[in-house]
Amino acid sequence: MSFTLARARSGSFACVSYAKVRVSHRKRSSNPRRHAKTFVSGGDIDLDALLPPDIDGDLESLQRESGAVVDDDGFVLNFGAREEELEAIKTAVGVIDRSDWGLIRSSGPGAPRALTAIAANHDGLALTPAGSGFEIKVASTNDTAQVYCQSEGFLIVVPPSSIDAVANVLESSPEQNFMELNDQCALLTVVGPQCADVLSKTGLVEVLTDAVGAHRVFGLENRPVVAAHTREFDVSGVNLIIDEAIAGQVWATITRAGVIPCGSQASDEILRGLGRLQGA
Repeated sequence: MSFTLARARSGSFACVSYAKVRVSHRKRSSNPRRHAKTFVSGGDIDLDALLPPDIDGDLESLQRESGAVVDDDGFVLNFGAREEELEAIKTAVGVIDRSDWGLIRSSGPGAPRALTAIAANHDGLALTPAGSGFEIKVASTNDTAQVYCQSEGFLIVVPPSSIDAVANVLESSPEQNFMELNDQCALLTVVGPQCADVLSKTGLVEVLTDAVGAHRVFGLENRPVVAAHTREFDVSGVNLIIDEAIAGQVWATITRAGVIPCGSQASDEILRGLGRLQGA
């Protein structure tokens, strides 16, 4: 199956509608919701430049075929070679399934105040222009979260141990609506010193020329892919927030290009070593 990415307008999450709704994020959904999307599309960006495989299967089944070891909730722990995964992230390039992390969207006039209630380092904290982003420490856990600013609010990428704390704050924050997006989206991170080399044949590499935290929206099969520049692992990386319906295609294309698949055990070990995650 071949596919291309078409650039959509920068700084817009065309994928998600939102309301003050909480959904279960603890178990990976075996039946991802599929729904129509619209974009403002620009020039085509060819992801087939990596490799144009025939892909049949959702993200979870493709990962199991690759030897994924999963926890009781269906999230990937490793692919049987944890040390190799650590080495890939640090010295080459890996792709990490981080779908156990929370993806929470907040919008409305109260969103900035809600963010200051979430953050430990809230003095002078303010939402920056749409398409930009920054990091915060979650007040109740001291974990590091990523904040991606939008015209009407923000999307926060939250470590698993901080999801409930963040959602509880948003649930009690006035004048804003929020939604946990994990039933709709997967979070994949392409990371390592060779990240730019892997993405150089696609438009996604453009994100690495932007400031850390900056993000753009691309389109694949009329569904959104949000690509954000990250330095969470102390090396170049791109966070991809992807509709579950196409996550398997993106995963397969990246891994079949030679990128090492990685699970949470390796990635969390690195993040703990950098002080970004707390606890065991």
